[in-house]
Amino acid sequence: MKITYSTNAWGKIYAHAGATNNVNNAFYVTDGEAETAIREIAEAGFESIEMFDGDLLKYDNEVDKLKKILVAHEVSLKGVYSAGCFIFDDILDEEIFRIKRTAKIAKELGADQLVLGGGATRSDGINEEDYKKLGKALDRIADIAAEMGMTASYHPHLGSLVETPEQIDSVMASSKICLCPDTGHIYLGGGDPYEVTKKYIHRIKYFHLKGVESDGSFCAPSKGVIDIKPILTLLSQHKGKISLAVETDGSKRAPSMDAKETAQFLSSFLQL
Repeated sequence: MKITYSTNAWGKIYAHAGATNNVNNAFYVTDGEAETAIREIAEAGFESIEMFDGDLLKYDNEVDKLKKILVAHEVSLKGVYSAGCFIFDDILDEEIFRIKRTAKIAKELGADQLVLGGGATRSDGINEEDYKKLGKALDRIADIAAEMGMTASYHPHLGSLVETPEQIDSVMASSKICLCPDTGHIYLGGGDPYEVTKKYIHRIKYFHLKGVESDGSFCAPSKGVIDIKPILTLLSQHKGKISLAVETDGSKRAPSMDAKETAQFLSSFLQL
């Protein structure tokens, strides 16, 4: 199945411990085994994966090891997710250095998608000028990604500067970067995933499918309160190429079960 599945559901998600005193260690990591995730994603029928930057950087000095795991399970690396504050001038170059380092490894393994989350909120609230700072930072990274043959997309995320539909509008107006909607984060941010997708369909190259339970926890896209089918129909009718990726981090069920049921759901829908 030519839909990507993220490895971030295998294990708990953490920020790297070194992030407290070194911005170059400010990345996401999971405590699961990458090989287990890749094997179970392949067994479910998916052909490509997305990884967190920290999980990918574990293989910084042994890229061939990860490459062998991918080849053994006939899975490719499609994308990598990274995040940053992006609004603080003193550390921006360091953040971009870290993201470029991550993207270089991802590109070496064949990835063509760089997903960016973040945009820090200040202790005294949101400064509207920060959307312009965020936009400029994202443009710099988008240019770097393009030079590497990758597409950079911005991913709205809970706990960041961009949660609500209005905040999505602000960053999209401040940057040329593509948008990577995440159905789960948009829904919990007070938005309608279908309407946001429809509004920005011409700026979407990569898309995150995620479900949300009635209690606000994440789940497989075939479950929960979000009606995914109209969104899939909208994406499939668009003439431009949009790659789909599934995330089930935070699900209460075993990730292998979510992967298998999601594969069945998507296969049935896409055949129709």
